[in-house]
Amino acid sequence: MSPATVLIHPTATRVNAADAALVDRVRAGDDGAFALIVRRYEAPLTGYARQVLGGAHHDAEECVQDAFVRALGFLRTRADREIALKPWLHTIVRNACVDRLRARAARPTTDLDALEAVLPDGAGDPLEALDRRERLGVVVRGLGALPERQRAAVVMLELEGRSHEELGRALGVSVGASKALVCRARQGMAHLRAAA
Repeated sequence: MSPATVLIHPTATRVNAADAALVDRVRAGDDGAFALIVRRYEAPLTGYARQVLGGAHHDAEECVQDAFVRALGFLRTRADREIALKPWLHTIVRNACVDRLRARAARPTTDLDALEAVLPDGAGDPLEALDRRERLGVVVRGLGALPERQRAAVVMLELEGRSHEELGRALGVSVGASKALVCRARQGMAHLRAAA
């Protein structure tokens, strides 16, 4: 999925004037302006990517770097689009993370060691810790097994904190359809948890 197809939604969010000025400078060939964008958004985007990926810091950094490369390429080649930079960058990062999760789901096993940073302290009962790890593994596999639009809807609603109106605009569906996508995603994940 290219950044141009799903990521630009100028009506979804008001454009920040400082960000718009940086975007204009990047489009004019100012590499220093893009360095300012990276400096401004790298840390929050990496934190966001870690949430989406379940705490995998190295994977989060790679997703953010990939997002910056995609963003720079798009800004340099498509000067005809108004961009709300912050949500646009978050969307590119989210898509990179979803791609990474999809690649993980394609593997036959789930490596829960990569999620150790988000697991509760292991000092408690070992059986409870094992049960928590198994449940977390089911959630990660469930998220990876969802159809792309359902996964995107759940991630935007639960992790990004977007409203159903924003979600509908981002996915190009009505508010009712966005609620239905989230509902189907939750049902699918609940079904996987029940089957585990």
